[in-house]
Amino acid sequence: MSRIRSALALAALGLFFAVAGHAQTNPAVSTIVAFSLSNPVGNLVQGADGALYGVASPATSITGGVIYRTTLDGSDVRTLYQLKPEDALSPAGGLVLASDGLLYGTTKFGQAGQIDGAGSIFRIAASGTGFQIIHRFAPITTSNQDGSPVNTNGAYPEAELVEGADGYLYGTTRAGGPNGTGTIFRISRDGTDFKSLYSFAAVTSAAGSGLTVTADGAAPTGPFAAGTDNFLYGTTSLGGTNGRGTVYRIAFDGTGFQVLHHFSAATIETTTGLPENADGATPLGGLVEGGDGFFYGLTAQGGPDGNGVIFAIPPDGSTFTVLHSFAGADGSRPVAELMVASSGKLYGVTSTGGINSEGATTALGTIFSIDRAGTGFSRLYSFDGKHGSLPSSRLLETASGVFVGIATGTGNCSYGTVFRYSLAGDTVTGNTRCGRKNNDSGGGSAGFAVVLLFAGLGLLRRRTT
Repeated sequence: MSRIRSALALAALGLFFAVAGHAQTNPAVSTIVAFSLSNPVGNLVQGADGALYGVASPATSITGGVIYRTTLDGSDVRTLYQLKPEDALSPAGGLVLASDGLLYGTTKFGQAGQIDGAGSIFRIAASGTGFQIIHRFAPITTSNQDGSPVNTNGAYPEAELVEGADGYLYGTTRAGGPNGTGTIFRISRDGTDFKSLYSFAAVTSAAGSGLTVTADGAAPTGPFAAGTDNFLYGTTSLGGTNGRGTVYRIAFDGTGFQVLHHFSAATIETTTGLPENADGATPLGGLVEGGDGFFYGLTAQGGPDGNGVIFAIPPDGSTFTVLHSFAGADGSRPVAELMVASSGKLYGVTSTGGINSEGATTALGTIFSIDRAGTGFSRLYSFDGKHGSLPSSRLLETASGVFVGIATGTGNCSYGTVFRYSLAGDTVTGNTRCGRKNNDSGGGSAGFAVVLLFAGLGLLRRRTT
């Protein structure tokens, strides 16, 4: 899943022009924030002030992670809060801006030195004040046959929370629960009313089989899509009758759990080692509601080439349609959610794949779009490292035709970026100082750009294996 290496983080920005294959009208990519010695993780959220808020995961035992804020042009980057070792370690999912104006998030692990720590839920004001741990998951007591930790109410929350129409926050844990296969939970915004709504079923596959087979799914890693029908819609990256993951729904009160789709059995391609099937495997991101009677999602593996697929499914699961199968040059291994743009198109990223200027397939990731009907797929941009690589977050449309996201690797300062993609071709210039007073590779005001990060254990919010 995730691990990183090092100590001191920062933010900055660099700028360059990219001509993307199959692009529209001279689109351009620029860097809003370039991180140094720490990695941005999870999805971005836009605050009431228009700024972007996110989390970064560090690498030593001095701090547990950072909550940061950046303006859309990167001219003002601030550390809102630096998690202390006694707080918790490694924010993995992004933040959610709740109806009370506060930001809520999760950490994957407990306090430093706590070997049985299973993660936490926190809140903080957009000003950076009032940081509070509102829930700590129960200590890990043992593990299941696959080595996944077991406890009473869930372990390792890796996705951002979702606020329901009832004001509760809903989320999942990748592991834990009585079977070690993960849980679904809800919590009040003040943390006083935590309830485990559902625990995924026990593993039925043989130990060492290489598959985690369950009746209903295992290891949910993506955030929920809250439907207008008072159901939560989600995915599991493992489990199901074939061990390749599931799509499911559950009512806000924890009733009515239903598996909508079991991803099919796969064969392992001998050259690539990737699982291949017809409908995809290992959905690591969540779903998005299309507003047209369908939910849309991605799988990180599977499909005819093993590189993942884009799919559509109605709320009752009566049909399942593959809209696109990735082949490598057009992208590979998407790990985040799709988003519905103001144009009605679906936009997303793949963590690897792409193509360089010589036409060779690369492994740094792509930005793509597709019509909800499954037509008009377009690889808009192939990352080359200058503005990051391994994009791992849902895109966020900050203005018509302007999208921002997170890349967890490379960039000007080598540890990932917050990047900006503009269909119109305009760019921004921000801070590219990488923690130094003078750095000719970029401009803009340093301001509060130095984000001190030591500790952490997460690189990608979600990573395929």
